[in-house]
Amino acid sequence: MRKLYGRPFPGIPPAIAAMFVEIVTASQDGDIIDIGAAYTITGSFTPTRNLNVTSPTAANIAAVLATLISDLKAGGATKTT
Repeated sequence: MRKLYGRPFPGIPPAIAAMFVEIVTASQDGDIIDIGAAYTITGSFTPTRNLNVTSPTAANIAAVLATLISDLKAGGATKTT
């Protein structure tokens, strides 16, 4: 999750403002790269971001999971190590 930074929104009801503050605070808790650092991938895979839930295969699930871990290690799907 990308870290968020909040700013005051004038005229927002306090309950809604509190929700935004909680989301911003939660985004500061952990760094996505730190989460991904604990995992290793062995073998090769084709990056896949489409999980076939209608008729899944072990290969498809493994490729999606490996892609997710790889993205976590890089800091996001559009970043590199």
